Amino acid sequence: MSRSNKKAVVITMGDPKGIDPEVTRKALAEKSLLAQGSFIVVGDRKVLGKLPSSVSVLDVSYRSAGEGSLRFLDRAMMLIKEGVADALVTAPLSKEAVSRYHKGFIGHTEYLASAFGVKHFDMMFVASGIRLTIVTRHVPLKQVPGLITQKAVFNSIGLMAETLKDRFKIKTPKIAVLGLNPHAGEGGLLGSEDVKSILPAIRQAKAMGINAVGPLPADTFFAFPKSYDGIIAMYHDQGLTPLKGMYMKELVNFTAGLPFVRTSPSHGTAYDIAGKNKADPSSMSAAIKLACQLA
Repeated sequence: MSRSNKKAVVITMGDPKGIDPEVTRKALAEKSLLAQGSFIVVGDRKVLGKLPSSVSVLDVSYRSAGEGSLRFLDRAMMLIKEGVADALVTAPLSKEAVSRYHKGFIGHTEYLASAFGVKHFDMMFVASGIRLTIVTRHVPLKQVPGLITQKAVFNSIGLMAETLKDRFKIKTPKIAVLGLNPHAGEGGLLGSEDVKSILPAIRQAKAMGINAVGPLPADTFFAFPKSYDGIIAMYHDQGLTPLKGMYMKELVNFTAGLPFVRTSPSHGTAYDIAGKNKADPSSMSAAIKLACQLA
């Protein structure tokens, strides 16, 4: 990995047609951020526009936005594998656009895990002392109950505990585990998953010395989320709707389980405001800063 005191961070430009080049350019214009690491941007130099002289740019050719998004990512992964970069920050891409170029593409998280041979990984969202992962990721809502198994919940609890200790340096983390059903199932009256899958997973974690608490009712939990070091939500919108409502500008997506640090802003490509100089770079700045801190 990087031999200098500053960590080397490679940043993918993301979708050339979205706000990605704009938020990357704006974030890297912050002098306080530039002082935290050394940066390489992989993308299209012409679309990126003017960047500080200290930032390196690797130009990659492409024929479509989807192809470009994935080719930028592939080149960045090579830099990680070669030890040129310590951490990866990915600007957003369009899954639909990439899937036209690469069939079966689900998202950054799954693609990176496959490329590095990682079987146990999670999407972790970080903001203002809050760290939340979701047991299920980008799946239709109707599939969620069947995916909430004791093994899946336990794996997420275990990976959260490991990540909080190793990456965030929290020695004895306290982890909240949310229920799936209203009121965490009311003892089975409002659904069986909380009793049959989630509670046994919590007990299994406790038996291994992990301080896991729950299942907790999700509708009231987010009134006091900072009472815990980590939060396990059962599905995408259960965890991300309240977090994005409260912390959208500073929210960062961190991939737990990878052998290196990978972060990303929590927003999407925002095609509707692309090229209008209206994009807020706050989440991108936060993603870069967190990558520097954790690498």
